[in-house]
Amino acid sequence: MTDERKQEVTSNLMSVYDTFEPVKEDFIFKPSMFWLISNYNQKYDNPELIGGDWVIKNCPSPLKDLQP
Repeated sequence: MTDERKQEVTSNLMSVYDTFEPVKEDFIFKPSMFWLISNYNQKYDNPELIGGDWVIKNCPSPLKDLQP
């Protein structure tokens, strides 16, 4: 993956993270890594199959600090 693509993916992930709103009915009070990747996959193409391990290794906080 190129540095340009890494930056694009990181930026897209941060965009998804910034859209988080708690859903009391589903008991989702803070974003999780699962929530982040699920929402990323709904909004963006993911040919590299970006997952939680990739986020932890390549993204800054707060993304890399999300719980599973």
